Amino acid sequence: MDEYTTGQVARATGLSEKAVRMYVDRGLLDARRTSADGPRLLDGGQVERARLVRLLRGVGLSLAEVGDVLAAPDPVPAFDAVWSDRRSALAASLTAAEYVRSALVGAPRLDVVVHRRHVPERLVLGTERRATLAELPSVLPEATGAVFAVLRAADVPLAGHPYVEIHERATEGFAARLTLRVPVPAPVRPPSGFALTTDDAHEEAYVALTAAEARDQERLVLVHDYLASGRALAGGVPAGDDREVYLPTWEAGGPGPVMEVAVPVAPAPGP
Repeated sequence: MDEYTTGQVARATGLSEKAVRMYVDRGLLDARRTSADGPRLLDGGQVERARLVRLLRGVGLSLAEVGDVLAAPDPVPAFDAVWSDRRSALAASLTAAEYVRSALVGAPRLDVVVHRRHVPERLVLGTERRATLAELPSVLPEATGAVFAVLRAADVPLAGHPYVEIHERATEGFAARLTLRVPVPAPVRPPSGFALTTDDAHEEAYVALTAAEARDQERLVLVHDYLASGRALAGGVPAGDDREVYLPTWEAGGPGPVMEVAVPVAPAPGP
């Protein structure tokens, strides 16, 4: 059986010799040594495997993903599963890139439908939290549970959809301030850590999102930015913090829209 050094494998596959050695060290390629300090030798099958590693790396798979694909009993469905996620991420990246380009031109736009509605004056019970981007998935359910516990204790029903007012943009390193609010039909004595306030009557612009769109953090941020920019408000201007409104379909993940990103709108000032 023919055997090849890492340098020969590199020349045959278009990889660098350093990459070949790294793939051997990471277990993606098998090699043997004739002695403790002798050269690493790979057989012809490993040369073909090295070409596959190069192809998989060339389309952006991580070393761990390459290993999973090549270790699968059937690498084709294993690759399809990884690539399906990549296609979804690529579509989101393309959407983000188009939005960034339109912002650079000076006219931010996003391929979404912006609806308008009138929100009447209402009482809302709220509680404030702080959370980083990574903490949001646990902080929001906790805050929702706390508000609902107050409503159950007071025997007061909801009078509308729960929503979160986002006062600051959360990042991985910054804990942003946000307030979870629920409309109520009558005054409720708020316990410590809660506040009963009035949400004044206003016009609101909103974009409805499906469960898949709501889980796509990149798209969610773009929708927030698009509404906050005022470009989508048809003559109006943002008149308050962005909101995320959670619909009854939220827990079940659909069908149809599960969330709305909304912003209060005021008439644009005259010339």
